[in-house]
Amino acid sequence: MSPLNLTHLTNSRLWLFRCVTIGVFGILGIRASYLHLFAPSGKSLQALADRQYELQEDLRPYRGGVFDRREEPLAISIRRPSLAVNPKVFNPDQKQTNNLARILGITPRDVQQISEKSGYFAWLQRQMHHRTAAKVMGLGIRGIHEITESARYYPAGSAAAHLLGYVGIDNRGLHGLELFYDRELQGQSQRIKGAKDARGNRIFRGDDQAEPEVPGHSLHLTLDRVIQEIAEEALRKGAEKARAKGGFALVSDPHTGKILAVANHPSFDPNDVRQLKIEQTRNSALLDQFEPGSIIKPFVIAGALEQKKITPDEIFDCENGAYRAGGVTFRDDHPADKLTVAESLIRSSNICLYKIAERAGRQAFYENYLAFGFNGNLPEQNLRAPPWPSGRLSHFEKWLPIRFANIAFGQGMTTTGLEIVQAYGALANGGNLMRPTLVDRIEAADGSLLASFHPEVVRRVISPEVANTMRTMLGRVVTDKHGTGSKAITQSYSVAGKTGTAQKVDPIRRTYSADKRIASFVGFAPVQDPYLVILVVIDEPKERPAYGGLWAAPVFSEIAQKSLKYLNVAPDLESNSLMISSGDDASKNSGDSATPGRL
Repeated sequence: MSPLNLTHLTNSRLWLFRCVTIGVFGILGIRASYLHLFAPSGKSLQALADRQYELQEDLRPYRGGVFDRREEPLAISIRRPSLAVNPKVFNPDQKQTNNLARILGITPRDVQQISEKSGYFAWLQRQMHHRTAAKVMGLGIRGIHEITESARYYPAGSAAAHLLGYVGIDNRGLHGLELFYDRELQGQSQRIKGAKDARGNRIFRGDDQAEPEVPGHSLHLTLDRVIQEIAEEALRKGAEKARAKGGFALVSDPHTGKILAVANHPSFDPNDVRQLKIEQTRNSALLDQFEPGSIIKPFVIAGALEQKKITPDEIFDCENGAYRAGGVTFRDDHPADKLTVAESLIRSSNICLYKIAERAGRQAFYENYLAFGFNGNLPEQNLRAPPWPSGRLSHFEKWLPIRFANIAFGQGMTTTGLEIVQAYGALANGGNLMRPTLVDRIEAADGSLLASFHPEVVRRVISPEVANTMRTMLGRVVTDKHGTGSKAITQSYSVAGKTGTAQKVDPIRRTYSADKRIASFVGFAPVQDPYLVILVVIDEPKERPAYGGLWAAPVFSEIAQKSLKYLNVAPDLESNSLMISSGDDASKNSGDSATPGRL
């Protein structure tokens, strides 16, 4: 490069440097003049300082309670102490570290790591028992501060745990109703004003100011805690006796659609969920879709009766227990020659039920299932109840002969526990399908009513006359010597219902399992003036035979007897007057399996 070009480049850089310097000093001069002529007020300077050194944090408020229909608390908020430290001050010696670790149930290394943190604030442990906090504070270790936080407590322990769910350490709903109604329950946060350093780290001083909180709303459920505990205990004993994988039970008021109990086994304690696995929290009673088996059969008959395609005393040929249709041979557990419509339900004949469905016709048969609320044919729940899943039923135009036959006796389709309970409620109450309700009302913290939900008829599905006929038939399923539901009999109340035993589908092979079954019983009591509809499902009983009449029916009996007595319902029969058989005979008549292709 020539000397001339170097000189030109140097002059250009000097000119640029001078321009930048003059510009910077010009801006500073203008700013200085502005501050001199228009000095900010003390209030403005204070606001600026507050933004730089004042810290605002929100603590979760007093969460609204959850109560049963008799105002018994199911979930409440309490105050629990949490311990925090200022790591700049917190420096326990070895003896103090060991004592602290022993009281809190942590390791000395955990304590040491907290003391080595670089900030001004760290949690030592949150939401502990008051006695534990008192022991820690009694050690006199410098730098530990106690903070009172809102925490959740479930007075009934594991009762309705799968339904209620639980909250996290920050008091937010994580599962069940606590999650779905979190917006209503959580309330308005409590704001704490503190201080922070130049880097934005919180400086804990122990004298922070707090703004008032607004507590959350309270949920008042249709659930009855006593009936809930009765159902859970009976279900636990029944599932353990059958050596089952699990099970669930639902109890409902057929005249209002109100859900009185939602029981699942095995259960868990929502007061201690730190080691809980997510699969333990599934609310199978309301979320699981399953093939219902024979408990679906009453709706086949009810629909055909409503359409006047059959009469209760009409005789059908049951082919001595073997019938070929659609290229497949179907078999009955209890072979018979000729049976009336009522007898085919009592004996749970798959062959006769298939013939009744054929008589009704595919489209009418399909529409009848929809009328009873299957295939998700129920209205949206909104705040009345969470939007639980529904069963699945393919359109009748897609049915092959084998599928049509299977659906007639409860295979090849899925339902949910709620759909079954509501459909049986229509048989029990005279023919009305009720809208299911779990939340009775929502109240503000001051007691004012925010929302309430009243019984609602979705539609009439059968006439009162047909409903009465079905109640009588289902009563005979329990009392007749050939009935499959004899173990559902109670000491004081007449019972009507239906047993079911269905094969489970292997999700890997996508075929029916050779040994896994769902054993069920659903019914109502007393027969002519039902107070309760109860569904019991025992999932994969290992004891054999895996019949619903053997394992689910006795659980139903216990729930019905104890719940009706608790409700002060007058007995409608003398003790043991309907006991029809015992021992081997009762076990022999409990079979009602629905096996696709082999019945």
